[in-house]
Amino acid sequence: MMKSTFNNLISIEYPDDFKELSEEENQKYFTGDLLRLSFQNIEKHFLLSVSKSKNSLINRFISPATVIGGSLSNLENNLKEFQHVEEYESTIFDKPSITECFSYLANNENVKQYGELSVFKVGSAFYIVYCISRFEDKEESKQIFKLFKESFKSVEQ
Repeated sequence: MMKSTFNNLISIEYPDDFKELSEEENQKYFTGDLLRLSFQNIEKHFLLSVSKSKNSLINRFISPATVIGGSLSNLENNLKEFQHVEEYESTIFDKPSITECFSYLANNENVKQYGELSVFKVGSAFYIVYCISRFEDKEESKQIFKLFKESFKSVEQ
C-alpha cells in the first residue's frame, strides 16, 4: 500500500497499482474548486477521490445526510441512466458517514459504471469520498473502496 496525506489532517493508504492524479488530471473528472486528492488505476478503470468543502459556520448546522442528498440529486440530474443501488452508514476517519451507491453510463464510452459517494464532517467542513469503477468489477471494487475509506487516519497517529 502507498501512503499520502490530505489537507495535513488525514493519512490515506491506497493500492500500489494506483497513481496520484495531478491537478490537471483531476479537472478531467471533477468540477468545482474544492481541495481534492485523487488516485487512479487506469488499467482497471478505478478512481478514488477525497475532497473537502470550504470551512463555513453554516456547515456546523448542516448534516452529512443533507449534503449527500443534494449531491445525489446532482448526480441523478447529470449522469446518464443514473440508478440508485443502496445506502449505508459507516465510520470514516472516526466520524459517522453516509454512503450512497449508484450506477450510471459513462457519457464518452457508454460503459456502465459503479460509484460510491460518502460524506463525513470534521468541524465546519464536509469531506466527500468518491469512488468509481466499471460495474462489472463492482464486487472487487467494493473491497478496494472499503479498504481505502478505512485507511483514513489522523496524521498525528
